[in-house]
Amino acid sequence: MKLNTLRNAMLMLAFDMSLVNAASRFTRPGKLRPWTRAFDPKSATLAFTILRPSRSITARSSIPRTRMASSTDVDLSLGRQNSPTEKKNSLHTVVVHRNRQSIAFREGTPLVFGGSVASTFTEDCHDEIHAYITDNIPIGSLVAIVVSRDSSSAKGKRNKDSRGKKRNVNSSERGDDETVVHHSFRAIEKESTFRDIINQSQLIGYGVYNENSMYRVRILCHDTMHPGLTKEIRSIRMQIQQGNYQSESCSTTLQLKLILSRKISDAISTRVAMGLPSSGITDTYRLVNGEGDGLSGLAVDILGGKTAIVMSSAAWCEIHKETIVSVLEKSLREHPSYRDLNVDIIWRNTPSRLKQDGYEVLPFSDEEKEEENERVIATESSVKYYTYPYSYGQKTGFYCDQRENRLMLAQLCKNKQILDLCCYNGGFALNVMVRGYAHSAIGVDSSQDAIDAAIANARLNGLSDKDISFVRADIAAFMKSAIDSNDEFDVVVLDPPKLAPSISSLDRASTKYHALNRDAMHLINKSKGGLLLTCTCSAAMTQKDGGQYFLNVVNSAALSAKRRITLLRVSGAAPCHTQSPASFPSGQYLTAALFHVGPSDIE
Repeated sequence: MKLNTLRNAMLMLAFDMSLVNAASRFTRPGKLRPWTRAFDPKSATLAFTILRPSRSITARSSIPRTRMASSTDVDLSLGRQNSPTEKKNSLHTVVVHRNRQSIAFREGTPLVFGGSVASTFTEDCHDEIHAYITDNIPIGSLVAIVVSRDSSSAKGKRNKDSRGKKRNVNSSERGDDETVVHHSFRAIEKESTFRDIINQSQLIGYGVYNENSMYRVRILCHDTMHPGLTKEIRSIRMQIQQGNYQSESCSTTLQLKLILSRKISDAISTRVAMGLPSSGITDTYRLVNGEGDGLSGLAVDILGGKTAIVMSSAAWCEIHKETIVSVLEKSLREHPSYRDLNVDIIWRNTPSRLKQDGYEVLPFSDEEKEEENERVIATESSVKYYTYPYSYGQKTGFYCDQRENRLMLAQLCKNKQILDLCCYNGGFALNVMVRGYAHSAIGVDSSQDAIDAAIANARLNGLSDKDISFVRADIAAFMKSAIDSNDEFDVVVLDPPKLAPSISSLDRASTKYHALNRDAMHLINKSKGGLLLTCTCSAAMTQKDGGQYFLNVVNSAALSAKRRITLLRVSGAAPCHTQSPASFPSGQYLTAALFHVGPSDIE
């Protein structure tokens, strides 16, 4: 089928809830990329619908509802969540090459790249002899990941049919990697070479498939870590294979619910062990942190103990939103801290990450945008913040990854003057005043929304304008003006936005980090010295040379500023931003380095 024909026949999905990004904007309705094969053009009959958030999406609602652009409430149970060609009783398997990487998969590595895939299989378990045989695994399908016990067993099979006879393989049957061929066969075929390959292979676990992503499979359940859970899934798959599976829902949904329930339950137990939430002290934290909690592409923040913000960055999350929300609802309802509360669930996404995953979302037009200014008060380390999870703009979110760093710095700031650069909603400045008893604090940010939020937060915490102030300005220009005015501070916090989104941008970002840190050191008390807490939230910068690269940039800035620096500590995100030891340090993105800046020797 030609590309133009595919585009004209594109299936538009009516999503079950509105989506919004973690600290910026609502999620847009999604569609599969035109070049994906995971949809049936004949079924392209759904109208393109823009969905909006609704307060009726709570932890106690039996059926989530959402609001369309026309303000008409619709029942989400009418929507379609499964991958467009997902079949109710099909079993999918991905065979990976037997090598060192397959050992890493068995030991917990969650991401399977395309180059690791040897072959893929679909077993059609319908009773009909003429059941439709797919030529690929639909995006978002749950797959078994196996590794052949014999490294040669998968070779030589690519040109054979299900009975082992030779057949012709044309280019349309091949994936992007020509070594990967998809094989389909029917369960009613008693003798199948393909089934023998699968049965004789070693199970690694179960995950979600996406042929358009560099992450071909995201493993959600490893057999080595969750043997009981994989046993339950194997039982379901055996029922499907034997024709004993009786359910109205797709088998992927049932299996996925089992995985999500276990993983979210484990995540809750982990946070409870951390003392989160803590009554009257902290009610805002990360409940689920992607790969750190075994759910790659999915994160959930609890905001103010009243709102759960789901953040999606993978196609499987978009395809299975209804299942995710349903399981999250049930889990929150059973959480000891939220049993008597109605917890709103808000869905957001990251369009750029979804695009990398082969899934596109469309932006809202200006006419479709709505501002909902309902506030939720978030408490972190006894400091209160107004947040606006239902509206657009920078003020919508809250960054709880700096919680421990804010508290740590506050303990060092008694009677000191603080400068908080890129202050956002005032996190560091508020902490040093409320928890650290600092003499005064100034926060600077280029966003008026952020400044307005910071001012409101200061008043919420009973702070006066003479003790704390916030200025809208470009931080580079602000520091230049302050240097010219001979202004000095005892403590400077520098927490800029992501300057290095990729490795290719490191050189340009390093120049910016160098200049910002150099000027920040110029503002530290020249006669007594002081503290500099400098941060980067760029994973490329944090992970480069094991973290040494960023420290070298700061050291170079100190040489330019002619100030002596001593490294006191290096920390990362708060512990609720869990990480998988099997994939460490790939999950690290935040570095917060605390330096003592010595007195200046320049007369």
